[in-house]
Amino acid sequence: MPNIIRHFLSKFAVPNMRNLASQVRIILTIAVTVLFLPLITISDRPYFDQVLDLTDWVAPTLLAILLKGYLMYDYISKLPREQEVVISYLSNLLIFVLINYVLFQSHDNFWVHFWQFNMTVFALMFYEANRRQSLKPALAEARLTALTARIRPHFLFNSLNAAISLIRLRPYDAETLLENLANLFRAQLRDGSQSSTLGQEIEWAQEYMAIEQIRMGPTRVQVMWHHNAPNDAETPHLLLQPLLENAVFHGIESTHRPGCITVITELKNRWIYITIENPYVPQESELNIKPHKGNSMALKNLKERLALMYDNDATARTEQTDAVFRIHIRLPYYKKASSLNGLFDD
Repeated sequence: MPNIIRHFLSKFAVPNMRNLASQVRIILTIAVTVLFLPLITISDRPYFDQVLDLTDWVAPTLLAILLKGYLMYDYISKLPREQEVVISYLSNLLIFVLINYVLFQSHDNFWVHFWQFNMTVFALMFYEANRRQSLKPALAEARLTALTARIRPHFLFNSLNAAISLIRLRPYDAETLLENLANLFRAQLRDGSQSSTLGQEIEWAQEYMAIEQIRMGPTRVQVMWHHNAPNDAETPHLLLQPLLENAVFHGIESTHRPGCITVITELKNRWIYITIENPYVPQESELNIKPHKGNSMALKNLKERLALMYDNDATARTEQTDAVFRIHIRLPYYKKASSLNGLFDD
């Protein structure tokens, strides 16, 4: 019997009530349902009177459920899927009963409303489960693409050659370089979640930039960190390192001149904003000694993963001037448990 129940509950999933796209889908679905139900209901009352009657109890019920889902997200999202479905449904049912039976005292129409409520709730959860199921192949493909596109062979070979040349003269730098390189590969080849934390992403990005500074020299490759966002913010796994690799490859390595890469993170109104800025030299410029074709694979892969993880809530866009190339990323702020202890704590 438990297996049957578990199998039944697996057909449903709870929408993320902190996701703007999910909220819009729910509101539009409810609005269409309110407008459609009177058309299939046998009643002598005018159509718009029936719509208003439905709106009287549907609107406050929907508002309360959305608010409950938003406030309980941190707790609900950590539960196993079956428990998440049961607790969400029961809490939604409690809200429905309190508003309809207690607040509005709709005793005569209670069971009609009860049927309409359950039909809509289960339809929304069934749709959410199928939507997530349909995204699994795309997530797997995005992860595979990310794994095959991250480390450029020239970076690996140059880093190993740099470590070999440093072993006798600067053994500490050689050891640091190899440790950071091992940590990067361990992060890139690990199995598990598509998500990470911003603090962990900053740490991996710092290790990558330390490798480049040892390999090319600290005066050639400079980096400025302005980290003003929470370390526990959820991000896609390996968000920053591929973008910084592009910044070094296209913005600094293609010229003889030193260059500075700037990484800015900040929290504004429950949104995480990340900006990566690097020098830009046009391919036709005489200063560009190693013109590289534009490689947008890392950015394209990032946009796909953002869309899959956050729907329309996350964005990534580029900005280019005569001397500077910028990437602007916006993510919703979701807390994620992490064992990382304050990289930037005073």
